[in-house]
Amino acid sequence: MKHKISVIIPVYNVETYLPRCLDSVINQSYKDLEIILVNDGSQDNSGQICDSYAAKDQRIVVIHKENEGSSCARNVGLDSAKGDFIAFVDSDDYIHHTMFGVMLTHLLEHQLDVVEIRPNYKGSEVPLLNDFEIQDHVVALQRIIEQTTFNVWCRLYRKTVIEDLRFIPKIIHQDVFFTIDVLNRIDKIGFLNLPLYYYNSDNESIIRSTYSLRKITAGIRATEYLTKNLAQYSALKNTLKNYVTYYYTDHYFSLSRHTEIDGDKAFRKKLRKAIMDSFTFKTMNLRSLMVILFPSRVMELVSTSYNKLTSR
Repeated sequence: MKHKISVIIPVYNVETYLPRCLDSVINQSYKDLEIILVNDGSQDNSGQICDSYAAKDQRIVVIHKENEGSSCARNVGLDSAKGDFIAFVDSDDYIHHTMFGVMLTHLLEHQLDVVEIRPNYKGSEVPLLNDFEIQDHVVALQRIIEQTTFNVWCRLYRKTVIEDLRFIPKIIHQDVFFTIDVLNRIDKIGFLNLPLYYYNSDNESIIRSTYSLRKITAGIRATEYLTKNLAQYSALKNTLKNYVTYYYTDHYFSLSRHTEIDGDKAFRKKLRKAIMDSFTFKTMNLRSLMVILFPSRVMELVSTSYNKLTSR
């Protein structure tokens, strides 16, 4: 096969993990790669590490830029990509040495535009099933929503499908918007039930950092985009209701512990209404029922106690 894959890797202050990531990419069994490292204004030695790897491997292109966030770094990579196919890797993660070759083989064999693999999370017992199936985009959307696998790094994309798409600058949950836009453009997707992408849960990130106003506003924005742009699919109605119920319940509990973010309770009122609108017997669970039935002051006490119990 002679089909170049452009691998876009945004880099920011990951000197501890970056060599492992780059080694896993340059040592892929499939060699026809363009590896685009976008150093997003790193303040540690990440930039120097990128340059040192580029000096040893002519497939590596390094772009140094001021810090604007991973969305902008990925966009710079997309602007520069010359490959026939596009892949994303986060610089604190790493991949199995066969990943790109396996994904590309399935994509070409079945004449697909997108192929997806399973992430491998630390500590999870993931069987190596190696099952492959072609799913229509509604079935794929249902699976992705239920498993919350919006991550762009678990897919290989034909460039012609995404070449005019860009990530929204400086937002959290950027992958939700991008993934929904991609899935709404294609009729089918290949899904390989094999965990070839190793996700690093140890590194601190915006998603895993302290709860904040930015997190709740971004979470609501992404969820509203999801429900608005998938409303035309009747088969997804219950899946979306379930997602809103569970996801917004988690946010409500977090806001109940961080009342300084929501002093006038505007966010909690918005979330509670959305939960009530999505609540059904199928989506019912104790935590969501508590949000609906209990006053906000009671929920503040309950949420704090619940957090203490679950953190032990």
